[in-house]
Amino acid sequence: MFNNMGSGVFVNADCQSAFRQLSAGSLRYIIYKIEGKGVVIDTAKSDDDIGVDTNDYENNSKEAYEAFIKDLKNRTDGFTDCRYAVFDFKFACNRPGAGTSKMDKIVFIQLCPDGASIKKKMVYASSASAIKSSLGSEKILQFQVTDESEIAHKELVNKLSEKFLIFK
Repeated sequence: MFNNMGSGVFVNADCQSAFRQLSAGSLRYIIYKIEGKGVVIDTAKSDDDIGVDTNDYENNSKEAYEAFIKDLKNRTDGFTDCRYAVFDFKFACNRPGAGTSKMDKIVFIQLCPDGASIKKKMVYASSASAIKSSLGSEKILQFQVTDESEIAHKELVNKLSEKFLIFK
């Protein structure tokens, strides 16, 4: 277990194990929550679980991402509760000199909506570094969101387009 001394929250070892599965392509997304003094897995889903094609680069993971958002919304009572999540985002982009490339980027989402209690938002904010460190955050793109509009597929594609030339 990884301990964040600042918040006193531990990251359960299962969180790291599931993340390794996501990195290896076995899972498409993982939603984490803080339960008691620990970060635990709320759910972990594969492409088969959500009924999408594993090769969804051309549509920039739209179907898989929308299934993820629907699940996240249900688990947070309509985005009124906090969560962490990681999503394996597949997209096609134009790489200068290399043409069209298929890429995978792991996106870390820290959801602290306005409707959540101040105490809960503070715990999630102060514990975010613990979970990111335990997952090996150097290769993760991070997004902090407070409402549904900030987490929309279009917003994520726009943010990724700032780093990569994504075909929209």
